[in-house]
Amino acid sequence: MLSRRNVRIKVMQTLYSREHDKEKTIERLEKTTLESINAFYRCFLYNLYLLSKTAEYVIRDNQIQAAKFIQQEDKSFLSSQVFDNIIIQHIVERESLYQEIKREKMDLRADEDYFRQFFQLLKKTKEYSEYSLKQNPLMPEDKEIIYFIYKKILYPNEMFQQHIEDVFTGWLDDREAIYHSVINTIETIAPGQSSFITNRVKDMKEVKEYAIDLLKKTIYNEEEAEQIITPFLENWDKERLAMLDLLLMKMTVIEMIYFPSIPVKVSINEYIELAKLYSTPKSGEFINGILDSLMKKLKEENRIIKSGRGEKES
Repeated sequence: MLSRRNVRIKVMQTLYSREHDKEKTIERLEKTTLESINAFYRCFLYNLYLLSKTAEYVIRDNQIQAAKFIQQEDKSFLSSQVFDNIIIQHIVERESLYQEIKREKMDLRADEDYFRQFFQLLKKTKEYSEYSLKQNPLMPEDKEIIYFIYKKILYPNEMFQQHIEDVFTGWLDDREAIYHSVINTIETIAPGQSSFITNRVKDMKEVKEYAIDLLKKTIYNEEEAEQIITPFLENWDKERLAMLDLLLMKMTVIEMIYFPSIPVKVSINEYIELAKLYSTPKSGEFINGILDSLMKKLKEENRIIKSGRGEKES
């Protein structure tokens, strides 16, 4: 659900804030990190909520059309099939999802007119018309229309993007991972399946454990990481070294040494990408050179001990 890259970003942001306030306690930093992860989960649920409410608007639209006594050859306008869809019903029937939405008062963020606008966009498409006229659609057909709604109607829409960003400050960092989480959720829903919410809660537990482990180990072993990195910075002006570059290198060293199941190459490549995304234009190239030399030295000293997947892919 929440990829390790996203977790690294959240831990990086927490640790970077600590660089500006060394008085922050471990407990406070943990709380900040977990709040960020919880916000990701709520945003994921909110995306599912918006998806289901857009489909549900067909009920209201049918009432409006029926009140007008509209006579048309195209009977798709009276179909509620998109709401009766097994994927949407699976989402709607998850009480825990709606309880979370109401507890956080997220249901107050978007009114009926918001869903009306998205439904009207959907209603104009041939995909919607064709699906609405199907008799007893099969599961793949149910999934296909829901993919279409999320991928083509909601997610690319500027109003949708702005709305989510207004509600969740971390949306720009998290949206790609949330997008894939929603798509994966649609894909894995099956008749008789236990709640996908339960599975996601389990995933989030593992995510939080990794995040706190990375946070604490980076802080507790910061001095060791600096001692390892410093010899490789002799030809660099430390005053001009970006604070974030140094932090990312520390986190990489910690993963190399203290996370045996994570392959060395994965750690290096991931932190290089974060440097490209969040630091200076040349940071990726700079960090790449340092980490490559650093990795070779640590391996020569037998300080990198990997196991399982970490051993196979390093």
